[in-house]
Amino acid sequence: MPRLSRNALSAAMVRSAGPGNYVDGNGLMLRVRKSGSRQWVQRLTIHGRRVDLGLGSAELVKLADARKVAADNRAIARTGGDPRRSKVPTFAKAEAACFAERREVWRTDGAQHWRGPMDRYVLPKLGAMPVDKVGSAAVYEVLRPLALAGKHATVKMAGTAITAVLEWARIAEFRAEGSPVETVRRRLPKRVGGPKHYPALHFSEVAGALARIDATNCAPSTKRAMRFTALTASRQVEVRRATWEQFDLEAATWVKPAEATKTAKPHRVPLSRQALDVLAEARKGNRGALVFPGTRPGAMMGNVVMTQALRNAGVAASGHGFRSSFKGWARQHDVDELLSEFALAHVEGSATVAAYARDDLLEKRRPVMQAWAECISG
Repeated sequence: MPRLSRNALSAAMVRSAGPGNYVDGNGLMLRVRKSGSRQWVQRLTIHGRRVDLGLGSAELVKLADARKVAADNRAIARTGGDPRRSKVPTFAKAEAACFAERREVWRTDGAQHWRGPMDRYVLPKLGAMPVDKVGSAAVYEVLRPLALAGKHATVKMAGTAITAVLEWARIAEFRAEGSPVETVRRRLPKRVGGPKHYPALHFSEVAGALARIDATNCAPSTKRAMRFTALTASRQVEVRRATWEQFDLEAATWVKPAEATKTAKPHRVPLSRQALDVLAEARKGNRGALVFPGTRPGAMMGNVVMTQALRNAGVAASGHGFRSSFKGWARQHDVDELLSEFALAHVEGSATVAAYARDDLLEKRRPVMQAWAECISG
């Protein structure tokens, strides 16, 4: 640990210091991240517990001002008080801090899924409230109109974002309780009707649909992503996020990591000859990490690009619907139900399937995926 000293920093050091923690005095530290961001942090003991308080960006808060705030905080803490009580942020300020932390590790669509519901539905109602006062009633007022309008996907995204902000505030000790979102969601109006079914083609129509997409003027990467999605019966988001390090081309296997799958479990996909051909085409001139990048260098393909490609080609189906096409083909061709369920990563779909989870039947699925590829390749 660095030796504690008073007023050890200078304005020049604050501007030029490299990554690390730099002690000043009264528990005040300058924290410089690898990204170059500079934050003031004060380490205090409050009610017998060590706490790190954020005092703002060093680019906005001058050294002299940070020292004054640190001295005031220390005086309050030494007399048994809690300097945080007068500094409980609004939900909007807590959301901004939470979002800034998360966006450093988020993928492109993660920020999109957060910002849309947050800006449109959550902040207008919760933004001005102190973050420690956001309770069940306030969250219910945000989510109930969405549920009544049938916007259940938005309810889920908004609820997830609210929970993240409130948990951030709890960890920062701005509130004592966790998030009431799950309690509120159990009280919301339920979805009318059964599960959502994606528009799908009969398996005999898939080859023609892919040919029509190839005939459009959409980006080559999009065309390849569409064909690969159909060949592997994968979810669009998994294909958009696919990186070269996930593929063992010699073993003709795609290993989806747990963080990239809906089930949060790794999933292996046997690759047909046609799927390997798509990857070979994608590799030409592609030096980035993503297999099917977007139009901007190094950027992930947008979450509506493939859907738009289908519309431009006049195909009345969704990319997710290719999975239904595969399932229909499997049933019509007497493919073992376990094999087709494993192909779709529906390991948790039934107790019978789950019992076989330790053996994903990869080699038994290879001829199935090859036969499917030949069916949809015309």
